[in-house]
Amino acid sequence: MSETARPNQIEADARPRGPRIGAARWEDVRPLGSWGTSIVTQPPPPPGWVPPGAPPPGAPTAYGAPPPGPPPGYVPPAAVYWPPIHKPGVVALRPLGLGDFFDGAFRTIRGNPTAMVGLAALVTTVFMVVPVIVTLGLAAAGHLTLDLRPDPVTGDVSALDGVATTLVSGLGSLFGVFATIVLNGMLVRVVAEAVLGRRTRIGEAWRATRGRMLPLVGLTFLDVLLWTLLIGVPVLLGVLAGAQAGVAIGFVVGIPLFLAACAVGLFVQIRFFQLAAPALVLERTGVFASLRRAGRLSHRQWWRIFGVLLLTGLVIGVVGQVVAVPLALVGALGPTVFPGTAGALLLVLSSFLSQILVGAITTPFTSAVTALQYVDQRIRKEGLDVELIAASRANATGPR
Repeated sequence: MSETARPNQIEADARPRGPRIGAARWEDVRPLGSWGTSIVTQPPPPPGWVPPGAPPPGAPTAYGAPPPGPPPGYVPPAAVYWPPIHKPGVVALRPLGLGDFFDGAFRTIRGNPTAMVGLAALVTTVFMVVPVIVTLGLAAAGHLTLDLRPDPVTGDVSALDGVATTLVSGLGSLFGVFATIVLNGMLVRVVAEAVLGRRTRIGEAWRATRGRMLPLVGLTFLDVLLWTLLIGVPVLLGVLAGAQAGVAIGFVVGIPLFLAACAVGLFVQIRFFQLAAPALVLERTGVFASLRRAGRLSHRQWWRIFGVLLLTGLVIGVVGQVVAVPLALVGALGPTVFPGTAGALLLVLSSFLSQILVGAITTPFTSAVTALQYVDQRIRKEGLDVELIAASRANATGPR
């Protein structure tokens, strides 16, 4: 049976064309039947067939007696075997399991350290430049401090001094979010190439994804807006109920609504947003088209996607804390050892450094797992493995 042919082939929805991955395009794949469910069999041998090198029927053995023959009507069983697993890159081109996601992510990082870890550190550092400049400017003006005691001469407490440290820390977190958006788009392309056994340089990743940055920002904005509404509305209703009927009634109204909103938000996040960024980058779709595409890919796969995402979050949470806690301790000691502006400056800069290091280590892993989830769903529902096998073979026999 040919590896590039498959029954029940139907035409895919017409979508915008995108960049080729070898001889195949991520967006130009026809949905095929599920992979690995058929068994390849061979017909039984004809009557009188003798394996090569075997003595003819009835020939005497070394002991002078002919071997016993099969009973009348006996038919040898057909040979049964599974199709060979094709693995040109970091994962085998078949439906993936939990071990495949984690192993593929580690292999991608190990095979592309510059384009994964180096790129994550570079992008995060660039985005931290603005918060660092603002922090240094506030420190030079004397407004960055954790000491909120009244001035011994005037007896006043500066409002700017009280909020400056909090504002610059929040500014660093905001720029960290935008750094993650850019990295997710660029690293998805690196993982897509690694699936085919190709290495990607930083310049190649940037050229392939620079036109996708604004749609990625729009996708993130919709995600943030969704969660703001889902969390803000129950809190607001609880506060209003508490103001009208008492605090107890406010909690009775607000807490169930808050929990229900979190459940709805989690469902929408996994169903529509989790696979939207890979679809947006690799298939070069728009924001809403990528959400619809993610919804189709995750249909009846919610628990599988959620389980992988949950375990990934636990892993990177532990790793992130191992990196962040020592720097947090250093930052916390700063105001004690260096009171005033110097201590606050050490606290804020240590938090920025923690974001850079944690982002450089954890973002490549989470982006790789998300991209592999996208590949897995397309293999399960569209037979993407057939196209990728053809692309990898074309890549092996010809120049890139």
